[in-house]
This record gives sequence, structure tokens and C-alpha cells, in this order.
Amino acid sequence: MEQKYLKDFVISMVVILLLAFAIKDYYLYQKVRVIPSESKYKKLALSVKLLKQIQNIETSIQDRKEFVFTVTKDPLEQNLIVKTKKDLEKQWREKVAKMVRLESTIVPQHGSKRAAISYDGKTKIYKVGDKFVSGVIEDIKDGEIVYSYKGKKGILKVQKIPPKPKEIRTSKNKKNREYNW
Repeated sequence: MEQKYLKDFVISMVVILLLAFAIKDYYLYQKVRVIPSESKYKKLALSVKLLKQIQNIETSIQDRKEFVFTVTKDPLEQNLIVKTKKDLEKQWREKVAKMVRLESTIVPQHGSKRAAISYDGKTKIYKVGDKFVSGVIEDIKDGEIVYSYKGKKGILKVQKIPPKPKEIRTSKNKKNREYNW
């Protein structure tokens, strides 16, 4: 007996939903029917040159939608033209972080020689024979290290952090901008 009521209830709900969808569909059709196929703004006095320019822009946009970029940054991005101080400072910090830079050397009279090398925003202490990003350290002298990379010898000298560009300097006083070494 209960199944019959449940079955009747489900059938009545389906019929009510179908009626609701039919009514909603009818009203949507009425709204769409009154929209003209041609735009009312087409009759505005546009010059032929301007109309062609608008059409060229639209086709250009459609072409760009299909384009697949093989670079990490979008070359069509327009906001790269104006760079803020924050953007310039971020670029400078990234440049400094990517540098392989000898920060200091420790050459004691007794004990092992050590060198502090900065790369990728981190500073690590190395000794003779250790591998680092640019090769293997062969010798540590006062203010420089001798290293070999793929059979070639190189010398890395202590380097200061490059100064900030003029555009992003906050202090006008040169003394405040220089680093204490």
C-alpha cells in the first residue's frame, strides 16, 4: 500500500517539474523572440574606416585565441610596459639571488680554509675539495678561490652585492646605500 502512494507521489512530482520546465521554457522563448537578429546600433553613423578597424581587431583577437605560446611569459601582455618600483626591486633581488658570488674567505694559520659562496638566495660554507654550483674548489686564498669546472680552471673573487638601480633606491645618501664589508 505504501509503495502505491510513493509511486503516485513520484509520478506527480515528475509531472509538476515537467510543467514548471515547460512554463519556464515558454517565457524564455518569448524573451528571445523579441530580440532582433540585427543590432540596433548598426544604424549608427560609423565610418567605413572605423568599422574595418573594429573588424580587424576582432579577427586579430580570434587569431590570438588559437595561438600557443612557447615562452613562459605572454609577449602580448600589455602591463609589462609600465614597471613599478616593486617590480624593478623584485627583478633586482632575483638577479642578485641567481648570482654565484664569493662572499668571504676564511684562511686561518692553523686549520682548514673555508669559503662562503652565495647562490640561489642561500649562502653555504665550503672547504677545499667540495663541489659547488660552478665546479670543485681546488684552493682557497685570501679573497678568492680557485676552482675547476669540466677541466677548466677558474678564479672566483670576493664580490659585493651589486648596487640597486637608481629607480628603486630609497635613500638619497650614498653612505646609506653602501654595504659594510
